[in-house]
Amino acid sequence: MTATRDHNRASLLKRQHHDACFARAFPASLEEQKKAHRELARFETGIEGLPKKQKAKLDESGIAGTRIHYCFSFDVARWLATTSPGSVAIDWVELSDCESLDNLLRQILQPSEDEYFDSGYVDTREWVALAASGYEGTDFDWLMAQLRHKKFEVVWRELYDAAEVPLVWDLAKSRFSISRNIFPLAPIVARERGFRSRPGNTRKEIEQALGSIPRLPKRDGARMINVAMASLAARHRETYHFNFANPEEVYLADVGEGVAIAVFGLQAAHRFPLECTMGYLILSNGVPVGYGGASLLFKQVNTGINIFDDYRGSEAAYLWVQVMRVYHSLVGCTRFVANSYQLGHDNSEALQSGAFWFYYHLGYRPVSREIRQLAISELAKKRHNKAYRSGRQTLRKLANGDMHLTLSGARRSDFFDEGWLPTLSKLATREIGRTASATRKEAVDLLTNNVARDLHIRSLNSWTSNERRSLRAMAPFIAACEPDSWSQSTKRTARKILRAKGGRFELDYAHRLCSDNLLLQYFRAVCQREEGLRVSAPD
Repeated sequence: MTATRDHNRASLLKRQHHDACFARAFPASLEEQKKAHRELARFETGIEGLPKKQKAKLDESGIAGTRIHYCFSFDVARWLATTSPGSVAIDWVELSDCESLDNLLRQILQPSEDEYFDSGYVDTREWVALAASGYEGTDFDWLMAQLRHKKFEVVWRELYDAAEVPLVWDLAKSRFSISRNIFPLAPIVARERGFRSRPGNTRKEIEQALGSIPRLPKRDGARMINVAMASLAARHRETYHFNFANPEEVYLADVGEGVAIAVFGLQAAHRFPLECTMGYLILSNGVPVGYGGASLLFKQVNTGINIFDDYRGSEAAYLWVQVMRVYHSLVGCTRFVANSYQLGHDNSEALQSGAFWFYYHLGYRPVSREIRQLAISELAKKRHNKAYRSGRQTLRKLANGDMHLTLSGARRSDFFDEGWLPTLSKLATREIGRTASATRKEAVDLLTNNVARDLHIRSLNSWTSNERRSLRAMAPFIAACEPDSWSQSTKRTARKILRAKGGRFELDYAHRLCSDNLLLQYFRAVCQREEGLRVSAPD
């Protein structure tokens, strides 16, 4: 009877936490929001009163006072070591095979330690305990302290991720628990009139001007990144867009009625060679309720939305339209792309939620004519029978292709087929190989110098290290387009685009790609020539 009562108490606490989180983000009144905030602030006290076994049932929930068990990537582990010292430890119980971890540890051994480490007299856990015996912190803190040297960051990342180190993160008194993780925004807005549904005219809403979208000061940008990282880590998730977000390039768009959307640029060293990749976090009254990533390329944005479980059933359609509105305001894009994964292809969660229809009802349409006809057929069945729902097999067929939403001003000539990205990558490999250099580094050095010469870049000494990195990353693509034959004005524009790619704020690069499709035309030409076919944009 006691076990049943304790189990019910744990389930009740989880439900109460869910309700309080929802009320804090989407309160029916200001008083309800204040009450929810107070409840969440003292929620950990209720957790502490549970028996140990029942408290463990709340692990993985992200609730204050519970624990998270997960194999985080090197980059999230590094963030945890920096922001939560003393609260994360290696979960040795879950680490059944230490061979890969041993390979990592061998990189930090001193010559005098080799014999004992490999003697067989000591296991990995015992050796780490001995090596870290004088260190103030957990065994995890000690390990991450050994991997701080930036010079070997690539090696550390590869070896740490290969080791799949299971961790246990104690959320006791942690500001990063779901209970406490917010970015305070004012004023608090109550949902006195209920939730907002999707707008009647999605395109019109997206194109409605937002005005200025301020860039946060670096200190506030870093705080927002911490909120974003924690919102995912506490839910056993992570994303490249947050792991490598640039604290100097965080934009915060106030879309009204308590909703704000933070957009993150990437650190220069982690930017993609061609695309501008910017993640986002949706906040309702300062509470993270959803997130996603976006690839900005010329006049189009490839993106999708993820609403956290606690906030499903709120106003996902409205929030998603506001995300698109923010990106449109930031860069002026005229086309949004939803890949098949977002719709349910190899994504059971999206398939089960009927993601295809979520996008369809907002104005997205399948690129494939066959899928478009299937959707029309399914809608006809639904009109005939209001209770009809597309079966799982039908949803799989519907999700087997991309969907696009086009705004006013969208043109076929602005379309970039994402299938050209691997083609461009193939061409880059060909250009590197054609140099016949002894090493690939020498080959890229040669290509970079040749492109700099062809574009009349007199001296790279006046370029910053990040600008030179962007030129080096894009040089194989540019080389495939025979830049020596370009006009003077074209070369001048190309120089500006390349420098913007390595600039302080990558959004400047996105602006240039959106306002000038020069590179798009050259890339389209070489890709179509390589593929031997003509590719046009969907209707």
